[in-house]
Amino acid sequence: MAKLKLPAFNEGSLLQRTLLYVGTFVVGSIGFVALASLLVVTIAKSVLPARGETSEASESSSDKPAEVAAATPGKPTSKIPRPKRSKSAAPAEPPAEATP
Repeated sequence: MAKLKLPAFNEGSLLQRTLLYVGTFVVGSIGFVALASLLVVTIAKSVLPARGETSEASESSSDKPAEVAAATPGKPTSKIPRPKRSKSAAPAEPPAEATP
């Protein structure tokens, strides 16, 4: 039976050993990030509801904007009007000066 010979970390020139260390570190880092992201995605999918599903509490609050939008025909629903700013925007109170 053939014996499997793996490269040893203390054999070869300095360049070969350095490249072996760097390659091992990169492969290990990629594996760690892949496992960590898989774990985070799995936990997030189990905690958060699916896109089509909503809970009863969020249904009652999400129906109100739909009813308001349906009650005002002719207005675009994609744009939200911004409050108009006055041209002279002065602060309400000037900052208090410290007196020694």
